[in-house]
Amino acid sequence: MLIPFPDILAAAERIARLSPPTPLVRSEYFSRKFGANIFLKLEILNPTHSFKTRGASNAMLQLSEAQRAIGVVTASGGNHGLGVAYAAQALDIPARIYLPESTPQSKVDDFSSFHADTILTGANWDESNQSALAAAEQDGLTYIHPFDDSAVIAGQATIGLEITQELPKIDALVASIGGGGLIAGITSALALQSPATRIFGVETIGADSMTQSFHKGRITTLPAITSIANTLGARAPGERHFDIMRRYAADIVAVSDAQAVAALLDILDNEKLLVEPAMSCSLAALTTGQIPVTPGESIVVIVCGGNVALSDIHKWRQHFGL
Repeated sequence: MLIPFPDILAAAERIARLSPPTPLVRSEYFSRKFGANIFLKLEILNPTHSFKTRGASNAMLQLSEAQRAIGVVTASGGNHGLGVAYAAQALDIPARIYLPESTPQSKVDDFSSFHADTILTGANWDESNQSALAAAEQDGLTYIHPFDDSAVIAGQATIGLEITQELPKIDALVASIGGGGLIAGITSALALQSPATRIFGVETIGADSMTQSFHKGRITTLPAITSIANTLGARAPGERHFDIMRRYAADIVAVSDAQAVAALLDILDNEKLLVEPAMSCSLAALTTGQIPVTPGESIVVIVCGGNVALSDIHKWRQHFGL
């Protein structure tokens, strides 16, 4: 079920002071490369350099005074946790963030400017999430899900609202998929405002639970996340997100880690934007032709996150021989 449009409008008004609108810019380089009008929605300019600030802020701004006093808890691969920590600090709400033990130190360091308690536990997000759920039950904390929460999805949907307000004709939109909250929210906004827009989701192989689910026609759970794009680390999509994609997506595709890193270097070299593989996979899907491009059409690509360390990029570049 799509997020109701009034909820998206309310979310946009609610989060404006914590997560203001981000720029939508036409990329001269990618427009020439693909022979189309390629627009980049720069979510990396959000306060925590990721779209996740939107959903976290919308959810936490709706907490009661009693809930705010006790605090919130979540589990994250990094970006959602940063969004919760940012909103918690801005709203003076105690926050506890559970991160997998495999979380890169660079992402752990990103939390240093916030006052949230960060706890590394579990081999993956699923195990960290079990700890977060247990803490919510034991300590009375309000649990903020990274993607399977209507308020979080409504917050992410404000991206689609902003795009339609700036661009009158959107032929296609491309967004990466982790749990599915981002693309489900944007789809909810476009379904009413721009119903003719073709929506494409992209994942990396090894974190491609939505791709497999979409093409099999049923929710599929991965045995493990093996991709370097760890912010796409949902082993299975949410039921609501899968249903929305099944009904509204033109296609869901997956690219290799090497292709994602090549696209990461491409956007860094030519647009001077530092992004995660979890974002560059969307450009890789265009580059490899998995998403068709008609000359002259307008395509929006969501630049969803930029929390990546240069040391990781150097490591990936050497590993893939790029």
